[in-house]
Amino acid sequence: MSTHDDQNFSHSTLRISIADMMDLRVRTREGADPPAGALYQRLPLSAMAVLMTIPCGTYAVSIPQQNGRYPISKNSPAGEDTFVIVYARKPDGRYEAIEVLFQGNSFGIAPFREFARRWVEQNEGGLMTIEGRHAYFAPTREQWGVVLRDGGFTAIDPSSMVFEITPEIMQSRRHPSNSGVAARVPVHCAKKLRHQTLLPAFAQVELTLDPDPGPDSRWISFVEFQRERASRSRPPSIMIPGFRKWLKELACECGFKSWVFRRGMYFGDQIEWWGPKNQRRTLHEGIDFAEGLLPDSSIRSIPEGIPVRAIADGEIIAFLDDFLNKTALVRHASIKDEYGNVFHTLFSHIHPLDGTYGHIMKSQVFGNVTKSKTAGAPAHLHLAGAWIPESFHASEITIDHITTAFTPIVLVNFNGLLSSG
Repeated sequence: MSTHDDQNFSHSTLRISIADMMDLRVRTREGADPPAGALYQRLPLSAMAVLMTIPCGTYAVSIPQQNGRYPISKNSPAGEDTFVIVYARKPDGRYEAIEVLFQGNSFGIAPFREFARRWVEQNEGGLMTIEGRHAYFAPTREQWGVVLRDGGFTAIDPSSMVFEITPEIMQSRRHPSNSGVAARVPVHCAKKLRHQTLLPAFAQVELTLDPDPGPDSRWISFVEFQRERASRSRPPSIMIPGFRKWLKELACECGFKSWVFRRGMYFGDQIEWWGPKNQRRTLHEGIDFAEGLLPDSSIRSIPEGIPVRAIADGEIIAFLDDFLNKTALVRHASIKDEYGNVFHTLFSHIHPLDGTYGHIMKSQVFGNVTKSKTAGAPAHLHLAGAWIPESFHASEITIDHITTAFTPIVLVNFNGLLSSG
């Protein structure tokens, strides 16, 4: 056993996850009733260790509701043997913790973090990590999306977890809604009571890339996992010249001298670039082409009806429904990575041309940029790249698989190539 070490650094921001905001219907400013100015989360005293272990650094982390274990509501809840975190709505739409209510007193987050540490020391003898013991889980795409946004940290209640890889975990890992990840976190207990009392606490996940994980599998840190994903997210070198040419030709066709990109349009961004700039439900999966610089130096939106052309020879294997219109999924069968995955390009929010399916040539038009009549976002072209396992049949792929939270598919980061546009 090792004692939990506390570092003298500033604590991370504590906020409500985008998944819980969606459940509470407070993600946007749309609707008859404005979103609540504050939200309240009630936690049992056993969760003092969660507040004590808020990660130090520049992370933004959350405490999920976890099936009502740590409920979030729009009204300040009352109850004995509990404390309440108060989250205030910020201008960007996020809810961030500003105070904790406990026994009739109000604390700032940093002072309560220290208060929680003292409370755990006094009542439970302190927090300890049980060496060699882990809790295992196979998160859904939504759950894994939260972990990704939280820098790999999670505060899962150990009472709902298992301490070995079970057939049930393996089965849930293969469920259509799953992320494809097998993860684990270290288990914490009360020092005074040793193994008898397990305590929830923030911890950064570890993962295995083993398709059939077991006791002898190699587990890696979240940082190493992210580094491995980043190395695989580079665009294939054979596509780069064609992408740069496509980028310039599309700008020219729109009448632009160059493209204009703002926060929210890039791969990996966490907010929407239009309207009130709400949080995205998942990290941005590609690049949004929405605005350009005209010869007179003014900025104009991409014209509706602009033709969408193929970057390279390929085959349109599917038109997927997206939140604005349709996404063309183009397979480039001759481009594969070292793992045998096939490179694909995806062109979203378009209106496909009739009869366009199957093999297409470089620069061939297969659709037009079109704004949906039912969505609030302006017309724009969303481009994504993806390494998709060769074993995946086109009929198995939906737009929900094209996300950073679905690990069998590796999305491609085109950000570094945009300076040429």
